[in-house]
Amino acid sequence: MIKSPIRFILSVLVLLLFTIPAAAIADDSPPPLAEMWLITPKAGHQAEFMKALEEHMAFRSSHGDPRTWETYTPVLGKDLNRVGIRYCCFNWADQDSYEEWASGATKIREHMEETLMPHTEKSEHYLESLDWGNSHWVEADKPYKLYAVTEYTIKPGHAMTFDAVRDKISQIALNQGWATDDHPWLWASTIGGEPVESIIIPHVNYASFERSRETFLTFLSRHMSADDAAALLSEFANASSSMNFQIWEHQENLSMKTGE
Repeated sequence: MIKSPIRFILSVLVLLLFTIPAAAIADDSPPPLAEMWLITPKAGHQAEFMKALEEHMAFRSSHGDPRTWETYTPVLGKDLNRVGIRYCCFNWADQDSYEEWASGATKIREHMEETLMPHTEKSEHYLESLDWGNSHWVEADKPYKLYAVTEYTIKPGHAMTFDAVRDKISQIALNQGWATDDHPWLWASTIGGEPVESIIIPHVNYASFERSRETFLTFLSRHMSADDAAALLSEFANASSSMNFQIWEHQENLSMKTGE
């Protein structure tokens, strides 16, 4: 991958937005990690960067990269020229194996330096820890294109509170009927950078955002008192210092192709 002297960071995507391989979803214990690169093109180099990225992804596919990297772009807010390049899912030991492979992938590194890097302003790198036990993910059966991601930056000293409430509301959702094909979600947290927890909700298209459905507060209120449900969600919100919402769109032409 890109050898930039950067630390693990928090970016405006914990993306958790992204395509999960069907084999990982079907497994009873999917691997717990994802890897993300957030890359910003140089000013005025957007078109050249995208062309170079498409070419480089095809090159990686044809030269044996064991990971199928997927590319996403943000829809809302500023800095819309960024791209997120992500792979999921793997174990810690798999990262050692991939690093060993990458160290010998001379042609891929040279191609990246020649094509992509001349148009790159900066790159950022982080890992994600995926909380499958509190998630309901049905990616394998849906042609998802958009991923709504809400990030919560956790207040200092409030991580245990946030996690306890997240676990409680997630288990209610899983065990009391909220977890259906119409209600998929995935919890993830950044490794490195500020403490951030994210929830990702996939969508087939923009029209799916308009579906009229029961609010989660109403759902909780059917399984505890309305006051208790409101207090629980308030405790959840108060454990974070900020919340950020973003929609990420999968870019198939900028992603690696499977089976190549």
